[in-house]
Amino acid sequence: MSVLRDRNFAPFFVGNLTSNTGNWLFNVTAAVVVFQLTGSALAVGMVSVAQFLPLVLVSPFAGALADRVDRRRMVIASQSFSTVAAVTIAIATLLVGIDGLPGAWPIIAAAAGIGIGNSLSQPAMNSLVPGLVATQDLATAVSLTAVTYNVGRAIGPAGAGLLLVTLGAEVAFAINAVSFLVLIGGLAMVRSRPREEETDPTRDRSVRAGIRYVRDDPRALLLLGGVAAAGFAADPAITLAPSFADLLGGGEVLVSAFISGFGVAAIPAAVLSGRLQTRFGSARMAGIGMAIMGGGSIAVAVAPWWWVALLGFSSTGSGFVLAVTSFTTLLQLQLPESLRGRVMALWTVAFLGNRPLAAAIDGAAADAMGPRLAMLVAISVSTIGVVIAQRLRP
Repeated sequence: MSVLRDRNFAPFFVGNLTSNTGNWLFNVTAAVVVFQLTGSALAVGMVSVAQFLPLVLVSPFAGALADRVDRRRMVIASQSFSTVAAVTIAIATLLVGIDGLPGAWPIIAAAAGIGIGNSLSQPAMNSLVPGLVATQDLATAVSLTAVTYNVGRAIGPAGAGLLLVTLGAEVAFAINAVSFLVLIGGLAMVRSRPREEETDPTRDRSVRAGIRYVRDDPRALLLLGGVAAAGFAADPAITLAPSFADLLGGGEVLVSAFISGFGVAAIPAAVLSGRLQTRFGSARMAGIGMAIMGGGSIAVAVAPWWWVALLGFSSTGSGFVLAVTSFTTLLQLQLPESLRGRVMALWTVAFLGNRPLAAAIDGAAADAMGPRLAMLVAISVSTIGVVIAQRLRP
């Protein structure tokens, strides 16, 4: 693909891929360690709550800032904040070991620190993509950005499984800290196209302007709803993976396999997504993706053996990336540049900001009823996503 040879997009792609791999290395390691320390799916969900709750609180204001300042520099600064949190937990665990921690709260606190940095960077990061490529390459660039997320979701959990049974969680946390430095280096190399200068001094630059745009544009509201549905329905692959692994007689390696399966299956879907959207339409592919997510969730819920659950999580991964990239491409294509940062901040809230709620609901449901019945939540939300996609079709 020509965009992978572009001097601006290529460093962004490599840095994002490395950082996302590190993020998933951290996510899986944190989930396994917290489950070992507490034995609670709800406690595992609290890692996601700590990491993604800041997105709800901070991202809208970060989006407004992203429409005023250099977005690349904003991402570098905010990712540096996440780096500090990642380095802190890495050093702490290397010094005292996991058993030396005073419970699970230091890991949850590190997740919160990483989440604060990400909440500041995500609106600017997502708004940066259209400035790195030509308009005709936007769908491909969005899909390839999703590739970094899903390749990371494949490699990171697999690496976590290997490290957990060999060198330990402490090394996994250290590698995650290094991955942030690669992203910062990649961002330092790119140069985004200059944005059009704002000539209207009366233009509303507030967070409210982005909210009004979405409120007054039913299509934009539906697109954000679709993104939210996909993000919510994908949560069991993290929050419930330890519970299903335990239920089906597996351990740390099976947890990693479930999460890696989600990511591995998503890779070809992400690579093909731009082409499929061009041929069949983005709205149609969004609906197909949500339907695949629902089918995969059903397979996980009824799985009598571990390999059936693995196939279910893998199917969910492929459907997830088809849905998210399709919804996101449609949104990016219609946004005015002056509001892109603020609306993509709302995208961040819709996509990642609902993870605390999803993790809390899924974890509490699994603790109360078992993981099989807890999957009914994801199945229901996937169905809602299919309906949203149907309403977007002309």
